[in-house]
Amino acid sequence: MPLGRSRNAPPAQYSVWLLPDTQSEARLLETVARLSVLLGGPSFVPHLTVQGDIALPMERIHALVERMARQCGPLCWTVGRVECSPHFFRCLYLRFPPMAEFAQLQQLARRQTATAQGLSPFPHLSLAYGDTHPGNTGLCDILAEEFNGQQITFDQIAVCRSSKSVPIPQWECLARFPLTLS
Repeated sequence: MPLGRSRNAPPAQYSVWLLPDTQSEARLLETVARLSVLLGGPSFVPHLTVQGDIALPMERIHALVERMARQCGPLCWTVGRVECSPHFFRCLYLRFPPMAEFAQLQQLARRQTATAQGLSPFPHLSLAYGDTHPGNTGLCDILAEEFNGQQITFDQIAVCRSSKSVPIPQWECLARFPLTLS
């Protein structure tokens, strides 16, 4: 049993995601769908993970995300670059420069979850999941022409049922909150 986890603790099945605004979402959904067909990987909702693999009761995670939504306004990020990696969940992704507001959201999540497990190692939005493919570097170049320097606004934060232990087709957003600094 992992350190810090009691026998009665819920399984790690929740994540906190930042979601793009409607305009950005449509473009990203199309890109994710196109790449999932091309690479044979799963399709998923475009998102930027604050923290995943959270093992808290739903009521606590819901309250946490609701509080986070009031502590941060919409985040407008310029895509730094398109990258690929051998990590399944970062097969092809948009990398964003660090942002103080994102770091604050992660700190709040870490304090409430009492773990750094599942914290995104850097701000990114995955475009494809999968194993390393020899054509990924070429795809990065093509996608860079489309995304480098583009702005994406994240205007919602969500509690999602998603983790390494939940199959991707079963991932779902359970509650969404607008980012409204109050």
